[in-house]
Amino acid sequence: MSVQRLLFDDLPESEPVRKPRRARAAAPGGAPSTMAAQVAVDVVREAVPLSRAALATNVATLPLAPPAPPPPPPAFDPAALSNPELRALVQALPDQRLAHLLIETARELKRRAAPDRSDTEGEDGDSAPEPNPALLRAARQAVGELSGDDF
Repeated sequence: MSVQRLLFDDLPESEPVRKPRRARAAAPGGAPSTMAAQVAVDVVREAVPLSRAALATNVATLPLAPPAPPPPPPAFDPAALSNPELRALVQALPDQRLAHLLIETARELKRRAAPDRSDTEGEDGDSAPEPNPALLRAARQAVGELSGDDF
């Protein structure tokens, strides 16, 4: 009956298995009897303790804290876009969003170009400030573009 041996069964309690005399006689002059290959060592260096100055230099070169993350990109500012960038942005918008943007822009332009007199009159009865000429010119140009008329 053959019994399967388990790993580490024979380490502390049993005797090592001896090779036959013929194999032992050939071992000293022949190949090594172990599975590991022999390694040649050129130089053996012992660890040398670092001096305090060397330790201080090594510690000084270590990063103390992880680098800070890059700052977040600035908020989107449509006023900073060039004309070609604005055209590309408008062309990329779906029609419904473009219509909504056009209506909101017209309302804001009307509010800024010709403010309501009741909102801007002071307690002293001062008259409303003059409309912004640049906004009035832009409003006329927008109306002309939408109507097809040249102003």
